[in-house]
Amino acid sequence: MDPDGEFPMGDKEYFFYLLFQAARQRDLAVEERLEDLGLNLPGWRALAVMRRIDDCTMKALARYSTIDRTTLTRTVDQLVDHGHVERCVPARDRRQVNLSLSGGGSETYDQAIARVMALNHEVLASIDPQELRIANRVIQVVLCNIVADEALAADLVSFGRTAPVAAKTAGAASEPA
Repeated sequence: MDPDGEFPMGDKEYFFYLLFQAARQRDLAVEERLEDLGLNLPGWRALAVMRRIDDCTMKALARYSTIDRTTLTRTVDQLVDHGHVERCVPARDRRQVNLSLSGGGSETYDQAIARVMALNHEVLASIDPQELRIANRVIQVVLCNIVADEALAADLVSFGRTAPVAAKTAGAASEPA
């Protein structure tokens, strides 16, 4: 229990409970807003990652989208079938498959991102921008503390940037670049 009685359970347990609930409720809201575009949450996440990562591989897509491999394969197949995504096999490595948004996929992404950004704005409108930055840094540290592989943790925190934006130092993450 929380010794001050402010929270219904201990600080650490409550942090992760709230983190899970906030993420899940946002996921439901995103799906509701994108339903008429024919996108579910895995489809949206896949498009968003492919938009950020040029010539995205399935490995990169799995890493950044947090979609399990079975669902991810099915999701990519559906996105290809609907004309949102194109598969390409690079000449240098015929075993690899790269994914990219098609013209129609880019249009769908543009419509979807406008809705997701509007949702994010609504949800975070009452949060002081400095408090949001502090919350981001706290979650960066939590992620780095959870992921044992420091290179993977830095890659996840930087979301594919070539230079990591956070470092695991004395329990605090450095300011994002």
